[in-house]
Amino acid sequence: MSLSGKNRRAVVVSFLLAMTFCNVSLPIRILPELRNGYQDFTIFYTGARLLRSGQASHLYDLGTQYRLQQTFTNVPIRSGPLPFNHPPFEALLFIPFTFLAYWPAYLLWTGLNLIMLAAIVILLRMNFPEFAAMSPVALGLGATAFFPVAIGVIQGQDIIFMLLLVVLAVICLDQGNDATAGALLGAGLFRPQLAVPLVLLFAVRRWRLLVGFVPVALALGGLTVALMGWRGPLDYVQFVLHLEGTDSRAFRPGSVPNLRGLVSQVPGVNASGMAAHILIFLSSAGVLFLALRRLRKGEDSIFFASSLAIVTTLLISFHSLVYDLSLLLPLVLCLISRSTGSDPHKVETPAILLAFFLLLTPIYVLLLMVTDSFFWFSLVLLGIYSWLLLSPERDFRDRTASLGM
Repeated sequence: MSLSGKNRRAVVVSFLLAMTFCNVSLPIRILPELRNGYQDFTIFYTGARLLRSGQASHLYDLGTQYRLQQTFTNVPIRSGPLPFNHPPFEALLFIPFTFLAYWPAYLLWTGLNLIMLAAIVILLRMNFPEFAAMSPVALGLGATAFFPVAIGVIQGQDIIFMLLLVVLAVICLDQGNDATAGALLGAGLFRPQLAVPLVLLFAVRRWRLLVGFVPVALALGGLTVALMGWRGPLDYVQFVLHLEGTDSRAFRPGSVPNLRGLVSQVPGVNASGMAAHILIFLSSAGVLFLALRRLRKGEDSIFFASSLAIVTTLLISFHSLVYDLSLLLPLVLCLISRSTGSDPHKVETPAILLAFFLLLTPIYVLLLMVTDSFFWFSLVLLGIYSWLLLSPERDFRDRTASLGM
């Protein structure tokens, strides 16, 4: 017997409360480690300190990074630095935080992340009818119950800022402000492996987006050269590729929830061999082609198109970690909304199942901390991708705001 709308909402809210409790308990348990600098905020603080002290030329020198980190962290198990592997221009954003000691700076950035997260939820509710029927409590719990968002905030990562830029860009596209949307995505080039595929997927129907994206990309490239010299961009690329080739747990293919991680685990395939690279390229090209073909038709709304674009980007991104899945938050909230509809005949079973797997914190803990095999989560992403790709050519809401308009 199916649950009534009211009972279904009660069950969903209870589930979200339980997952929120799991997520909130994590930073409480590891508070001493956070005070000592185990979290990823260390890399941004390091990069900013190097720029502020005039050591831009050593920004990607591991020895220099390690010596600096030893002055403000206490991580005995760390025999090398937590490497700053982001573009140099992003370190400028964190220079104001270096006027504070490490712990207060981390707390300030955490507070700003929470403010940005609240702004994202408010913006989604104000601009998309999908969320109009959801209570603010359910929306807020949906955000705090999503483990990738929680871990992104705890780690002091920049992914919440990236998510805010993406949400603002989608709103601009929905309102016909393509150039502004492109500029916002250009500002997200501190994560080029995410920003570039997103721009490509959106531009297949809204090419005017490039009018805003290209100037911002050129300006950031020029800023990189100004900070580090003409070799700056090349040094950054070489440093990132070097890290990807190390044995570090964070950079191993088995740690990434995408096609690269999945292919690397195929029996008989060497993760660093030519066969693996060919399989990764072919599978990524196929996923990208099918998504581009669907988006090019322009029959879906901006919200639907952005959901497909984000899932596709996460699958084909060469490097991604658990907090990068925070970009799925708008889709997660939409799935929650569709799972709590008042009419049981309009509640889709796939939506309920996908929302359940995306929000189930124990799955993340199992794959990340117990089995160390987070690549399996790429199967969940492939399930979402297939569901979106095969959905009828319609919107999550009405079809007035399509990609072709």
